[in-house]
Amino acid sequence: MAAAAAVATPADWTVVRRRGRRRQGDAPAIVSHPDSPLPLPVTPVPWSPSDPSLDPARVSRLLDRARAAISRVEASRLYRRLLLPNSPLRRRLASLAPARLSLLGVGSFESSPAARLQLALAALLRRDLLPGASATADLFDPVLSAVECAAAVALGFTVPSLNDGCRRCVAEPTLFYMPHCEAALYDALLAANWEPRAQLRRICVLGNSFRRYALQAEENRSGPAAKAKLVLEAERFVWEERVDEANDVDEEDGFARAFNETSWHFFEVGDHIGLEISSEALSFEKLSL
Repeated sequence: MAAAAAVATPADWTVVRRRGRRRQGDAPAIVSHPDSPLPLPVTPVPWSPSDPSLDPARVSRLLDRARAAISRVEASRLYRRLLLPNSPLRRRLASLAPARLSLLGVGSFESSPAARLQLALAALLRRDLLPGASATADLFDPVLSAVECAAAVALGFTVPSLNDGCRRCVAEPTLFYMPHCEAALYDALLAANWEPRAQLRRICVLGNSFRRYALQAEENRSGPAAKAKLVLEAERFVWEERVDEANDVDEEDGFARAFNETSWHFFEVGDHIGLEISSEALSFEKLSL
C-alpha cells in the first residue's frame, strides 16, 4: 500500500492515515500529521459545503457506490463479528442503549473508497444497533461537498450547518463514530462531556485506539498524542476492544485501510474513580484549542 500522509487546510479537520504495510507481529501504528493540529473552533461556527454545486447525476452515482459499500460491509466477517449475540461488546451497547449515532470526520466519501466503507459501517450500525423510529444519525466533516450532503441525507443522516469542532455535549446516549481522527478531536469531545463525570457514561467512541495514543505519547512527549491530555487520562478507565479483534481483515480488500486501529471505547466511570487531573487537563485542552 502506498504511503499516505495527513493533509489539512484551515477549514479542514486533520485526519490520520496508515503508512505502508505492516509485517505480521509488528506493532501497529497510527500516523499523525507531523505539525501541531490546527486550531478547532471552541464555539460552533457557521459551515457550508466546500463545493456548493449540486449535480443530481453525481448524487445518484454516489448513492449507488455508497449502497454497494454497505452491501460489502454487511457481508464481511468484520461486521458479522459485531453482531455476535451475548458478546461483551453487544452487552455494553445494550446497556448504553444509544439513541443517536454521530459520524464525525468521515472525509470525502465521494473521492475515497475507505471513507465510503466507513460511511457504510455507520449506516449498518444505525440500522442494527439503534433500532426504533426515534433513533437518529448525523454526519459531518468540514470537507463535505453539497453532493455528499445530499447523498448523506438520502441515506438517512442529517448534516449540521455548524462546525462545533467535535465539542459536542450529549443530551442522550450517543455512539460517536470518528474514523481516523486526530487526537485533538477526541480530546475536544471528551472535554465537552468531562464534567460531571457521569456524563461520560452516556457516550461510546468508535475510533482510533486510545491505548495506541498512550503509547505514542510515551514515545514522543511533545507530539500531538501527548497534548491530548483527556484522551490519555481517559485511557486509565476506558474499556477498549478493537473492531478487527481477530486480526483477519484482508489487506487487499480496502477494509484494512478503512478500519485499521479502530476500537470501541466505553467509559467505566464510577464514584470510586478519581479524575484528579481533570481540572488541569481541561485547562490545557482549552488553551490548546
